[in-house]
Amino acid sequence: MNGFWDKVISMEFGIALLGALVGGGFTILGSWLQTRSSNRAAELVQAKANAQRAFEALTQLKVHLEIQIFRGMGTKETRAAWNREREMLVTTANSTIMLLPDEHKDTRLHVQGLLQQIKTWYGLPPWPEYKLETGLLLTEALKVMSLFVRGSDAPARRNMAEIIQREIERDKRERAQREMESLEAEEEAQGLDQEDSERLNELYRFLGVGQSRPQLSTDDATGPS
Repeated sequence: MNGFWDKVISMEFGIALLGALVGGGFTILGSWLQTRSSNRAAELVQAKANAQRAFEALTQLKVHLEIQIFRGMGTKETRAAWNREREMLVTTANSTIMLLPDEHKDTRLHVQGLLQQIKTWYGLPPWPEYKLETGLLLTEALKVMSLFVRGSDAPARRNMAEIIQREIERDKRERAQREMESLEAEEEAQGLDQEDSERLNELYRFLGVGQSRPQLSTDDATGPS
């Protein structure tokens, strides 16, 4: 009988030990999963903090861009001042974007690609065109970063070269339209000299409005008496 009860006791101990090991295993697994989840949450918080710093630097650059007004090619000093500010803020943004982990590689590469397209300004193209192009690139980068910080899906990549070219052409036509209307109003009020008359014809041809005006003679170039 003793041998029988010894076996029973041994079986019960084995079952109890197995249960303890299994329970302990689940406890360890649960702790590991909880730690891993906490680490991932902390990494995401840090990634969003880096993205926020990049967003702030790019916002500062966009504000700085908007307040700049240069005539023609500007001066060597004003171009240098702009380019220093641009380089400092782009570098600041890029350095924080580079800290985004590989889990967010698509966002990191997307924004870095946009920043690489922001050029140094040497006086050409004209400032309005350069300003428009740079503003479009900054706006796109800010959109990507803001969606990331909010936890939204990343936007699809767009062909910025096509968008920039289209917007530049649209802006040129809008400015030409305003200039044409101004010259037409001036012509109606007091007439135009030869230079302005030729300019108005250029605008007609550029806009394709189908109008042309006769060239003024030297005597007529001073306008109506």
